[in-house]
Amino acid sequence: MQIQGDLDENPTGQALADLIQRNKKILAKEVRWLQDKAWKAHRRAGERREHRNKTQNTLLKRISLLTAAHTETAPLQPKDRIKGATRRAMQGLPRFLHLRPTFQKLVRQHVRWKALLTVEIGKAESLMEKETLKQSRRDDRRDIGRKNEIFKHGIKGIKKITGKYNMSKPLTEVKISCPCGLKWTWQDHASPIPEQGKEARTLAWIKECTANFRTHSLKMTQEAMEIKLETLTDMLPLLQATQNPPLDLGTRSLIYDIGSWKGENLLAGIETFFQKNAYHPFATCGNSECGKAGPILMSTTAHNTHPEQPLPNRSIEHVCKGETCFTTDPTNFRSNRHHTKDRTFRDKPGIFEFRTIASGETIREPFTTFGEFSQFISRMPSHKAPGFSEVPADLFKQAPVSFQKRIQLLVNEILIGDHDCDTELLMAKVILIHKDKDIAIFDHYRPIALLNTIYQLIVIIITSRLRQLSENYAVMEGS
Repeated sequence: MQIQGDLDENPTGQALADLIQRNKKILAKEVRWLQDKAWKAHRRAGERREHRNKTQNTLLKRISLLTAAHTETAPLQPKDRIKGATRRAMQGLPRFLHLRPTFQKLVRQHVRWKALLTVEIGKAESLMEKETLKQSRRDDRRDIGRKNEIFKHGIKGIKKITGKYNMSKPLTEVKISCPCGLKWTWQDHASPIPEQGKEARTLAWIKECTANFRTHSLKMTQEAMEIKLETLTDMLPLLQATQNPPLDLGTRSLIYDIGSWKGENLLAGIETFFQKNAYHPFATCGNSECGKAGPILMSTTAHNTHPEQPLPNRSIEHVCKGETCFTTDPTNFRSNRHHTKDRTFRDKPGIFEFRTIASGETIREPFTTFGEFSQFISRMPSHKAPGFSEVPADLFKQAPVSFQKRIQLLVNEILIGDHDCDTELLMAKVILIHKDKDIAIFDHYRPIALLNTIYQLIVIIITSRLRQLSENYAVMEGS
């Protein structure tokens, strides 16, 4: 692995970021190669018999080859061709490696060839006995370590040694409450509207509204009428198409179902789960007459007309379910997320008084020495999965000093404010880890965010400096 690239004497933050991005691609390629190599070694280890290592397998193959060649030393004629085991045995012995086939036929007929094979078999068997003894001792130490792991870590240790620790499970269906239809109550008419033909008029209107939908079901009773969809992304178009119902229909409401959602609805259920957790608890509708809290999330798709992007565009709309609104509110459910309820009840008595850090203190000081910066690199957690950069912190620790110094220059540019972090640097990869029980229920998952390595490093630096200032000014102590 060779990190390349030249810089000016006073490089800009963007030039540093571009060069580091190219270097990270080289590092990511090396990581993938090492992972592939480790996976192949792990697969080969799984194919081996238990309590047998790679050296033992090699010695067993050598003993088998030499034994087969020894069997082929029966009385032969000069014109008989050399068999495969004898040829491979000669290629494995340095003194016979470059012999021509004519001389190889003469060697195999000699008595000393058979004696040499006997000596080589004896050597291989002796090495095999020693290696078996070493492997037995390794197995004993491993068994002791497994027992210690159980005592140290309890149930986690048991999961670890049984190979059931953090196993990934495929997510094929989800169970989460999502709107999947609409329900209308029948309107109590006055005399001008006749009751005859009520169902016929309603069916004609429903047929017109649902002409572009793929599949749906209709249910009529004496109390109400229901429309249910099989595709969750059609919910918003249905809501928009039924804005002006006939006078026979009264109040409409949403129909919810917990699923399970599969296939095309799987992604819509996942989007609902993440977006619902992202909302502020006090997010309310912008309509002053409504003021309904808690928006309803509806996934929708729009076909892309661009030839280079044939896949449809997905988006999430925020719908207010209040009776005075019952429409999309894409702005207000987001714009007031910073609002919180009144907290004067605890501020007036001074229950939560606090100390502050003196003015003039800063966490934006750049690093003056590489030694100080390298200490933060060493603090980065090892054996952790990376984010979109695909470069783990372990590789940062083992990277060349020239690469680490470029990282130091880029971090200094970010700290002093001369360079803004790119969007890709701030992106996190969210992974769902299954905890227990039914894999279709999202409450049984624990989401984790995998950050890019440089972003992790900046977070460690800022956290360390904030902790130091908090301790110096006793900010975290009770008043």
